[in-house]
Amino acid sequence: MQDLLKRIIEMDEQARKIEQQAKDEKIKSEAEVEQLKEQIYNDYIVRAKDRVEKNIAVDRENADKRYAQAKQHQQDMKQEMNRLYEQNKDSWVDEIVKRALA
Repeated sequence: MQDLLKRIIEMDEQARKIEQQAKDEKIKSEAEVEQLKEQIYNDYIVRAKDRVEKNIAVDRENADKRYAQAKQHQQDMKQEMNRLYEQNKDSWVDEIVKRALA
C-alpha cells in the first residue's frame, strides 16, 4: 500500500512537471509567434515604403514627361495661331469691318 501511494505521488509529480513544461513551451511559442508576427509586419512596412518611393519617382517622371509634352503642344499651337494670324490678319480685319458696318 505504501509503495502504491508513493508511486501515485511520483506519478503526480511527474505529471505536474510535464504540465509545467507544456505551459513553458506554450508561453515560449506564443512569444516566438508574436516576435515573428512583428518581424513580418515590419518587413512588410519596409517593402511597402520602398514600393511607394519607387512609385512616387516613376509618377513624378511620368508627370514631368506629360507636362513637357503639354508645354510643347501649347507652344506648337501658339506658333500655329501666330502663323494663321500673320497669314490671314488682313482678310480677318476686312471681314470684321465689313460685318460691323453691314
